[in-house]
Amino acid sequence: MVSSYVRGELASKLVELLRKAEEHVKGLGSSIEGEPLGHVGFVDGSYVLEERRGACLAVFSAASLEVIGSEIKLRMTGNRAPIVHVLAPKSYSESRASLLMSILELLAAIELLEQGAEAVFLDGSYVSALMEPFGFAEKVYSDVLKIGREKLDTGLLDEVGEDAKRMVEEALRSGEPRAQFVKILEVIGSQASRLYGSLYGSASEVRWRKEALDYSLVYLEETAYLTVLHTLLSKAKEHGAALYWVAKDTESRYLTEQEGVLGWLNDVMLLDYAWRGLGDVYTELKGRTFGRPKGIVAYRRLIEEVYSKWNQYSVVYFKIGRQGVVSQATYPVALNPALDKALTTLATLSDKLHGYPRPLNYVHNMAVLDPTLARVLADELYRRQPPHSILRYMLAPSGRRMLGLV
Repeated sequence: MVSSYVRGELASKLVELLRKAEEHVKGLGSSIEGEPLGHVGFVDGSYVLEERRGACLAVFSAASLEVIGSEIKLRMTGNRAPIVHVLAPKSYSESRASLLMSILELLAAIELLEQGAEAVFLDGSYVSALMEPFGFAEKVYSDVLKIGREKLDTGLLDEVGEDAKRMVEEALRSGEPRAQFVKILEVIGSQASRLYGSLYGSASEVRWRKEALDYSLVYLEETAYLTVLHTLLSKAKEHGAALYWVAKDTESRYLTEQEGVLGWLNDVMLLDYAWRGLGDVYTELKGRTFGRPKGIVAYRRLIEEVYSKWNQYSVVYFKIGRQGVVSQATYPVALNPALDKALTTLATLSDKLHGYPRPLNYVHNMAVLDPTLARVLADELYRRQPPHSILRYMLAPSGRRMLGLV
């Protein structure tokens, strides 16, 4: 049995709105044409989590490759060389693991720029990249303020933040991306311990200790992330290179808001409808601006630098081939990239049936991790810990598994 609300008066109204929007939206399309870039890079990452009694075991992977003329050169090998990290405490584990994976992807992109890439294409959204310090990080900051407003020493936060930024920058100057990532995780751990020691020592309330611990880790993780993002953007500017984030899926609604169909569709659905039968076409929405975090979720001077220099972005919707689907790319305006060349490059490297760049498919498949891997590794680490190790108890399986119920 199939049921739907889209019928009767509701369906008639939707068709009426779509017909009005279609005529205007179809006229927004421009042809993709120009010369492709000669040296470009592609990056994608993946992570899986296994939640245990007192911690989460996270496994990270990133894949990257270069396309130089007609030659493909593999850089990072993705799931063939995963990085294992014990995430403790396990508060906000999914959000924090996603943030850490983004750091690894950004490191891979920096390496490609240093190899001479004229443009690097990353999976995802530049808007999401700028949103990383929002959401859960501001929730953590809000929670710590409610309990310990008078205990947050902004001078201490700035001192720890400045030291962490410097140490992350030092980690970026040596080794390959995976080694850099491990060093950055060490910086986060050491500086979070330092910050927590000071915050913990300033109060006796039990709840404050828990909130202070969450805040110390999130503050350092966000500071490390913004340091690496700022480095990537600055290097791209220095090298005269472009950065594009290409989304597999997006719920963006810039166009649907303009056309009055916001409650019905997202942008890619509207454009798929309006551009049916068309191929190698794009439209760009310029002049978008992103605000900055309101709370002290990372080193304050770093937040100011990133969100004053890199907060303007453009949104590009493109369709490659008549049978392809509409995709979205976003990029920072300050890099002033050659959009025509970038889109021609993607068109040249795309599967015409699906309209998606083959190298982005390659790095995705190389990076994606088996979800069972985290459990297997967590079990093995648990078994290898000495009987009295606190890590053994933190990595113990759930009570259900220990009782044989799952």
